[in-house]
Amino acid sequence: MALHLAAPRSSILNKQEMCISQRISNSTTGNMKPNLNNHTGRLKIKLANVAAENLIKLNKAMNKLELFCWKQAGKVDENTVNHVDIFSGRLFKGGRVFQQHFLIRSYELGPDSKISVGALVNLLQESALNHFKSVVLVAEGFGSTPEMSKRNLIWVVLSMQIVIDSYSSWGDIVQVETWSCASGRHGARRDWLVRDYNTGKTLLRAVCVYVMLNKKTRKLSKFIQETREETKGMFMDHCDPIIEQDCRKLRDLDFDTADYIRTGLLNAPESVVETHKLSAMRLEFRKECGKNSSLQSLCALARETHETETDDDREIEMDHTLRLVENGSQILRARTVWMPRN
Repeated sequence: MALHLAAPRSSILNKQEMCISQRISNSTTGNMKPNLNNHTGRLKIKLANVAAENLIKLNKAMNKLELFCWKQAGKVDENTVNHVDIFSGRLFKGGRVFQQHFLIRSYELGPDSKISVGALVNLLQESALNHFKSVVLVAEGFGSTPEMSKRNLIWVVLSMQIVIDSYSSWGDIVQVETWSCASGRHGARRDWLVRDYNTGKTLLRAVCVYVMLNKKTRKLSKFIQETREETKGMFMDHCDPIIEQDCRKLRDLDFDTADYIRTGLLNAPESVVETHKLSAMRLEFRKECGKNSSLQSLCALARETHETETDDDREIEMDHTLRLVENGSQILRARTVWMPRN
């Protein structure tokens, strides 16, 4: 959402003066001689009114901009706070941390009038790519550096873990902070922290591990030294994951072990979605799929229900497998955690 301020007062007054002068000129055509003193007096009054009106408009516009500025001390670079729109993003810690604000749109909401999980993941991807773009590392595609582009390399997601504490509503503003560091010898890890703009409350935490893939051979590649040199200015030397890693092994589901089977994207049974909301998920990607691929989603209960709990009051963990219909190859394995809506 862009905020357009009024034009500088001098330019506005010049335009208004030209219009008034034109009207005076038009009124002087004919045999009658104009009363210059009267016209000059009215001109001064009109210019004064225009100056006052536009000054009020400018002040209102500045007040609106100030309402969108992050007010917590130390959160914003003093050199950019008054000049940079927060929705365009800004860099911290020498370019290693990127911060951007997003307005929640009506079309990003789910049936419960809260932002959908898909829209949340889109915000994570957008902020990550904007981080690369802000430090002028994007050559082409999604986050490919110049050296990666020369070698036909791209980033692909190997695993992802998300914890959702609360969902935003229509019109809310969320602040996304993201940073990266190396992960092992051949990967990179990116962390996200999403907060509510007005309250500072943490809404979401996420960790994602990326690796390089050759676009032509479709095989994984090493984290080349040239790219390490390109990205060392934006990568943290070391940072602990913002989420404690879940080391539990994910199940491989088949027709015999699945409780719920459907053709389409990863999903949970409607009976769970109607009474629960997604609280956390962990994804491990196994294989690529094409745009015309038919996918099959298998889902099974991962944790047994306690006898003292009812279906609507308990936390539910579910295992998921997404695979190709034609040959049964696994696309990903996942585990989701669902909390009661109430």
